[in-house]
Amino acid sequence: MSAEAYPLQGLDKDEELLTFSGYAEEQACIGHLRGDFAQGTEFWTTWWVHQEELVDQDFKDELDSVVNALRKNGPLKNLSAMQSFCWKHKQAQMSPESGKDYYGFRVDTPKRRYYLRFLPLRGNYNFYIYCYQTDKLERAAELPPREERMSKQTIKVLVVEPTKPCEVREILPDLKSLQGVVGGKIEMVSPFTESAAIICNAEGKNLNLPPNRLLCDCYGDPYDVLCGTFLIVGVGGENFISLTDFQLRSYKEMFDHPHLLAIPLEVPDSPEKPTEQKKKRGKTHER
Repeated sequence: MSAEAYPLQGLDKDEELLTFSGYAEEQACIGHLRGDFAQGTEFWTTWWVHQEELVDQDFKDELDSVVNALRKNGPLKNLSAMQSFCWKHKQAQMSPESGKDYYGFRVDTPKRRYYLRFLPLRGNYNFYIYCYQTDKLERAAELPPREERMSKQTIKVLVVEPTKPCEVREILPDLKSLQGVVGGKIEMVSPFTESAAIICNAEGKNLNLPPNRLLCDCYGDPYDVLCGTFLIVGVGGENFISLTDFQLRSYKEMFDHPHLLAIPLEVPDSPEKPTEQKKKRGKTHER
């Protein structure tokens, strides 16, 4: 099976958000695959299911076929192949709202659509494949415009208060609601590789808000402290969206236990460490 069996199409701007976790479209999303090439030639993937009832053997076989075809002679062969493919398809570069370093593509099959988001840069997760059932996706497209739905629909976020465990809340994704949670002007921090971000008080330190949680690098060394209440939200293009159930569990586990700030915020000099971060790997995508 060659890559030509699954030709890649470019995306319209209104399709870009389908390469992230979304709203009504989420009901049509079977799941998504995240992967990277490590140093350039490895192939590591992690799978997240969104709608368990849509995962049948026919889908599993088709996803295997699509991935294997794109790995054989396509952009998923290795990092160099992805870079070459993206540079030859500059028109597929996503809009600044979705992320100008991303390239978006789509594969159609008789029953499903696969939306692919490529990031051809070393040291990052290099691709996401969002898998949708076509009939459900088309029904979702008949709903009111996304902006109208977002103005009325709450999103599920994780609120983190000083010295307290995390709390799942549903809030409106507007500026007033976000400011109400953090108690003032907001600032977005993006320490995650996933489509999520921290929203905190932009003046938390100047206002002497109580220290909350430490932000640590991949070696566990703290590099900053978040002061005052903050929240973690999903990010879909230029919009804030609900965290997935997986994200809620993961970030709750990560931030649930308050770190007592009984250590200096400036890390003492230590032996030089490699600048390239080594990510925790999922299982290799065996075919």
